[in-house]
Amino acid sequence: MKSLMLNAAKEASKIVMKYYGHPGKLGYKNPRSIVTKVDILSEKKIMELISKKFPAHNFLTEESGTIKKGSEYTWIIDPIDGTTNFVSGMPQFAVSIGLAKNGDVFMGAVYNPCTDDMYFAEKGKGSFLNGKRLKVSNKKALIESIATFSLPSNITVSRKTLTTLSKNYGTFRGIRNFGSAALNLCYIAEAKMDLYFTLDIKAWDAAAAKLIVEEAGGKITNLNNKKWELNDKTMVASNRILHDKFIGLLK
Repeated sequence: MKSLMLNAAKEASKIVMKYYGHPGKLGYKNPRSIVTKVDILSEKKIMELISKKFPAHNFLTEESGTIKKGSEYTWIIDPIDGTTNFVSGMPQFAVSIGLAKNGDVFMGAVYNPCTDDMYFAEKGKGSFLNGKRLKVSNKKALIESIATFSLPSNITVSRKTLTTLSKNYGTFRGIRNFGSAALNLCYIAEAKMDLYFTLDIKAWDAAAAKLIVEEAGGKITNLNNKKWELNDKTMVASNRILHDKFIGLLK
């Protein structure tokens, strides 16, 4: 399963990079949510490769939705996480593939084809970037931390997010948003960032990266500080040490 996941991410990324800089005609799910033919082609390639090996497995994907076949295994796919960046020619986007068994994610890969960075985790076996083991930061004070976040296409939720950030501005050393939830989370696993939150996230955005953070020693919950489930809308991630303090600021 690991080799299939990594290969699928790289094969899909070949398609993505073929169109990088000239993505073609844009479609819109809503005024702030773009979809391109490249998203669809990338997702199709991943699903084809997986279905060839595991024809009975389920899928939960951004473009094709939910495909249930009665299996205990579900592949969770975002063919391009950070489509706006991709369309704009900014190298902060990724192919994200997670694999869950009975709803529990146990394997995940996030691949940025622009940097050739492959983040990978398997439950109980650690997180890795290009084969090098990852560990979250050990920062103990919020003022030393760098926070990151995601803005959904929903304007009302985005405004609420920005209000929360504005209220707490100055609490952190810095605030960054790279336009890809999956990469934002991977940067926590890599100890580049320390904190992350979003008030509206989909399973395909975060399933793989969630495991990558946890296997690097970090913590992921919903805004109520409960275990994050695939159908949760909110997400808070941290280096574990700062988690409760961070949640307290967000409420």
